[in-house]
Amino acid sequence: MRIRKSHAIRDRIELILILLLLAMVMGYLAKAVYNHRQEWKTATIEDLLETAMQPVGSTMYIWGGGWDGEDRAAGATATQIGMSPQWKRFAKMQNEAYDFEEHRFERDNGLDCSGFVGWVLYNTFEKESGLAGYVTLSTDMAESLASKGWGTLIKNPKKFLPGDIVSMKGHVWICLGTCEDGSVLLVHSSPPGVSVCGTAHDKTNANSVAVQLATEYMRNTCPEWQEKYPNRGVSISYLEEVSLFRWNESVMLDAKKIQEQSAEEIMGILSPAM
Repeated sequence: MRIRKSHAIRDRIELILILLLLAMVMGYLAKAVYNHRQEWKTATIEDLLETAMQPVGSTMYIWGGGWDGEDRAAGATATQIGMSPQWKRFAKMQNEAYDFEEHRFERDNGLDCSGFVGWVLYNTFEKESGLAGYVTLSTDMAESLASKGWGTLIKNPKKFLPGDIVSMKGHVWICLGTCEDGSVLLVHSSPPGVSVCGTAHDKTNANSVAVQLATEYMRNTCPEWQEKYPNRGVSISYLEEVSLFRWNESVMLDAKKIQEQSAEEIMGILSPAM
């Protein structure tokens, strides 16, 4: 009887120790999740847009740039903090005749559209290199972000706000703001590279306020790039039959009410000299 009683006491002690260990592990995990959420709360729409402007005028469009070697997830260049020096070196070597078809899968030399947006998100949210990234298929990126509970998916939107991430067939871009004529200013990686562009304001594809604003910005901040690659306009199709992801404020703060400002006001914030 004494032996059985001794075993029972030992078993209870072991169970208590196991439960204490589990409680410690759960407490640690809960604290880690809490700390991660707290870090996320420091991200703002302004942070996102300022980060998106960093590679503008110095990073070429590279098919597969930002992806891993199997094109399944983010690669090393899209999960690094800061810009790769190789992007600027490669861009400096190119001229106005740059043809991205000749540089497919030279992954270290630049970013494609989803690689660019993935890099922007990584550098907005993360503090160290080499963690899980944010790159996914361009057509599906808006829906993918919404599925994580980070914001709202809007199909065929009528309104575009700064910080919105917009997926269309075969492409993804970040909205910088809407102009008074309804045209939209945006930043994206599209041949020849990462740049600010403006949509047309109607089917005629006439010169819009957004195109004028994009041209002014690129001329003032990236004059060499603008001289090589002067086209700042994209078609009205960028605003039609698209899926838009809009951030929840619990994930991306907007204390400065960036999303209530026009494209002209946004560019004043991102480039005070304009």
